[in-house]
Amino acid sequence: MTVAVAFLQPGWADWEAGAVLALLREHLGVQIEIATPDGEPQTSIGGLLAAADYRFDDPVLSDADVFLLIGSEAWTAYRDEALFGLLRQAVADGKIVGAICAGTVAAARARLLDGRAHTSNGKDWLEAAVPGYGGGEGYRDQARAVTAGRVVTAAGSAPVSFAASVARLVAPDAEAQIAAYEAMFAREFQAP
Repeated sequence: MTVAVAFLQPGWADWEAGAVLALLREHLGVQIEIATPDGEPQTSIGGLLAAADYRFDDPVLSDADVFLLIGSEAWTAYRDEALFGLLRQAVADGKIVGAICAGTVAAARARLLDGRAHTSNGKDWLEAAVPGYGGGEGYRDQARAVTAGRVVTAAGSAPVSFAASVARLVAPDAEAQIAAYEAMFAREFQAP
């Protein structure tokens, strides 16, 4: 069974987690586990309390197949080389890493965006949040998620394309189901 770990900081963005976790769990049968910095429950921007299965530094996390860095302002101040090393090893092992919104700050600090196409909440924003960020040449200023190898990045305004992009890596044989999921949300923005 595929296991995905969602890394949730205090003030995590519920709309970013909701799309990807629901698609993975409900439609693709992925086991979802939650990690927080201290292993304590964390409250989202919208007031949802998420119970934690693990701390960010729990060694069992290296067994996961998918690592999801969900946006939160807390990422801008977060620096933990152990987590960054875990993410680098995940990519080296061919595992999936998804970073959305301020979760891309952790991906940049882990050097996952260097030499790789990616997006975020804005190139200037990412450069300001991560002095020395080395991935500027690969930045794509676009509204949808960007997939480069097994790394998916997205702005906080792109939770559905982020979810679909991660799901395509998890279950490439489920393209019809994933496309239908995207189309369901796209109808909201079609002219009446």
